[in-house]
Amino acid sequence: MQRKDYMTENAPRAVPAAPAPTRGTKRRRTPRLATTSGVLTYIFIALAVLLPVPYMLQLPGPVFNTLGDYQGDPMISVSGAKTYPTAGRIDMLTVAVSGGPGRDVYASQALGALINGEQTVVPTEAYYPLDTTREDVTESNAVEMSSSQDVAIAAAMGQLGKKYSVHLSVDEVVADAPAQDKLRKGDRLMSVNGKKLDSDPDAAQIMSETVQGSDSVELGIERNGKSSTVSLTPAKVDDRKAIGITMKQDFEFPVDVTFNVDGVGGPSAGTMFALAIIDELTPGAMTGGKHVAGTGEITPDGTVGPIGGARQKVAAATEKGATLFLSPADNCAEVMAAADQSKITVARIDTLADAQDSVEQYAVGNTSDLPKCPVDGSDNNEKGQ
Repeated sequence: MQRKDYMTENAPRAVPAAPAPTRGTKRRRTPRLATTSGVLTYIFIALAVLLPVPYMLQLPGPVFNTLGDYQGDPMISVSGAKTYPTAGRIDMLTVAVSGGPGRDVYASQALGALINGEQTVVPTEAYYPLDTTREDVTESNAVEMSSSQDVAIAAAMGQLGKKYSVHLSVDEVVADAPAQDKLRKGDRLMSVNGKKLDSDPDAAQIMSETVQGSDSVELGIERNGKSSTVSLTPAKVDDRKAIGITMKQDFEFPVDVTFNVDGVGGPSAGTMFALAIIDELTPGAMTGGKHVAGTGEITPDGTVGPIGGARQKVAAATEKGATLFLSPADNCAEVMAAADQSKITVARIDTLADAQDSVEQYAVGNTSDLPKCPVDGSDNNEKGQ
């Protein structure tokens, strides 16, 4: 007769007693071990979900048209000189950050970001010292944004051949440094070893180079309207010399530029700001009505430097419909890896002049002469390649 499984019988049956264990053997407790193992697994999963990790996630942030309005007012207003109508878009791009000082990122979030590839996972320490607070980050971003605006105006003035002045002053004095008790915050730096600093656009560079090349430094300063001279002996810090101050540049421009940007920090919008200012101060629409986006920190002499979050920025630019992306040279590899080249053209820029020329060439439909990012990771900057 065929044996039936006990649990499928309609009528109850007596269950045979389990045989007594043989001497020297033990009963198996597999179900209990499995249960214990399962509980530990759930605990580990819970810890992975809830455990903070020292990383930040970078993802595409808001996009702003520097030629347009922000909250009902022009993003950039220029006065004190003749301005001209603009058209199209010159977008500045931002990166939203999850985590960092004062904000937790959990292991599960970091793992998910690595899997989906839309976000970049970076160590927090790569950007901020361990003792950095959230307030420090907010203040630093605001200072960098304000500074980038001044520098963008300076770069634009230089590109347009308009003269401007720079006053260099002491911003902070480092404790136990050569400058302690000799210089104060707010002292205007007029000269260094007989070289004029005041009103010279290259004052910060002159100051730095002079300190590096000198065993003694004589500073002409102005404090509370009075002039005096201060002698200092630079200290050796790693491979460089320093007198122990940070400097602040105060610019005097021939035009007035007002920026309407709230809640955005950092220096990476400098190049786009400078292009927008040039566009307003020159006849004709630089973009030819086309949609341009880009990024890049800029110096007063117009040199474009690399930025963070290039992958997220080119993704945001493409999503908003930009068809030309201006990439700092040092960000080329990351941008080319992320860009959908069937939707957006990438131009490599080393200077503000490169950026302006690329936009103007693109405006008239000439893409063959744009400086292209190399596809093989080399440093070649051949046009049309």
